[in-house]
Amino acid sequence: MTTLPAGAGDAGGGIGGRISRLRRYLQIRPFDTQTAEGRSAERYRRIAWSTVLSAVARAVAIAISFVAIPLVLGYLGAERYGMWLTISSLIAVLGPLDLGIGNGLLQFVSDASGRDDRAAARRAVSTALLLLSAIAFGIVLVAALAYPAMPWAGLFNVASAGAVAEAGPAAITLIVIFAVGMPLGVAGMIQSAYQSGFVTSLWSIAGSAGSLLALLIAIQANAGLPILIVALTGAGLVAALLNALVLFGRQRPWLAPRPSEFRRSTASSLLRTGVLFVVLQLAGLAAYQLDNFVIAQIMGAAAVQEYAIPVKLFSLAPTLVSFALAPLWPAYREAISRGDAAWVGRTLVRSIRLALAINAPAAVMLVLAGPFILHAWVGDAVTPAPILLVGLGVWIVINAISGPLAMLLNGANVIGFQAVCAILMAVCNVAVSVFLTYRIGVAGAVWGSIIGQVLFSLIPSAWYVPRLMGRLRARAGPVAGVAAP
Repeated sequence: MTTLPAGAGDAGGGIGGRISRLRRYLQIRPFDTQTAEGRSAERYRRIAWSTVLSAVARAVAIAISFVAIPLVLGYLGAERYGMWLTISSLIAVLGPLDLGIGNGLLQFVSDASGRDDRAAARRAVSTALLLLSAIAFGIVLVAALAYPAMPWAGLFNVASAGAVAEAGPAAITLIVIFAVGMPLGVAGMIQSAYQSGFVTSLWSIAGSAGSLLALLIAIQANAGLPILIVALTGAGLVAALLNALVLFGRQRPWLAPRPSEFRRSTASSLLRTGVLFVVLQLAGLAAYQLDNFVIAQIMGAAAVQEYAIPVKLFSLAPTLVSFALAPLWPAYREAISRGDAAWVGRTLVRSIRLALAINAPAAVMLVLAGPFILHAWVGDAVTPAPILLVGLGVWIVINAISGPLAMLLNGANVIGFQAVCAILMAVCNVAVSVFLTYRIGVAGAVWGSIIGQVLFSLIPSAWYVPRLMGRLRARAGPVAGVAAP
């Protein structure tokens, strides 16, 4: 372990001091966590590595997808490739079937880590793994029973003999892979809970590389669509399995799940917390994913690209920021459990400054240069109105504040409050988006999102967080809110 000199965790102002801190936090050796100052530095080190490697993993996945898409499209043809995309989209809708247990586990294990309670962490891991395994078994069982009666070819609207023959096997293959991935994903959530998400990112990079290799082999062997699906997704499952084997076999053997560690009380607590996360997730999806539907219904499907493509461009900066924000959630939970309110407050301010430092200049640049970038990217397919570009710029600046606040609220286990706000935001967003789209066109969707987010997310969170911080500072011990598993 590295011993931190007195004051080094926060020393050094200006650009030089920040660069020096960044270099120190990207060191390989961990800091001595026997002191509060060392624990602070170690949290930042783990956040820095998680940020860097998650960005690298995402970049590798994007690069491989760019290579894989033309290969698969050329190999399968338009109809079979379109069927695969449709099946993948439908499978993605099954995500909430995990009942939020993964997020609940992250919350509980982070809390147990802050209390140095290995027994509670092991009970939570064993219980979550059994719950997810039961759900996965149920999904596969229902799919197997429904398989003979489902009109797969009609469901995906395919007509060629090859596509008709592969529709059912391809669908059931993806369903089984999705189900198997649910319990295997536990290892990644545990790594994140212990602020070691960078380990999962390394396995993810290996899985992405393995997927490309398996895809090339499958194409060379003239495999059908179901085998192609296994090739593209199987390597990721193998990487997740290896992550779990290393985690439970070498890194944290005391966490290895045991059926005897299952507890009904723990299951109940995990499900209560998880369901709130599902509500929060569904409300967020409704708030932001229905914009295209609103535009299509009011202005026609052809108008959707006028909105969706600029959104993709403006989403790049918030996506970059999200890599740095995601590791804060378990770090906040662990720090709150230890009563380290000073670190929490200091990190919240720093995270907002970082997000604004990235998103605000990006917003200005994209508002001014957006038309030229979009023309170079997609030609004359999109001609964005200034009111749309300004709205998207305002939207990503708002996210620079609301994102860091959400990570703190997650870490403090303030989920019910966020879920209520998200539901109100979704209702407001849809209603205002419909009203404005009728009057100002596709830009109405983003301004509806802005109004909903400001009224029912940003303002309530800005009101709640100072009061939360006041309570944290007033308490020397762990914050209330997460029941011990």
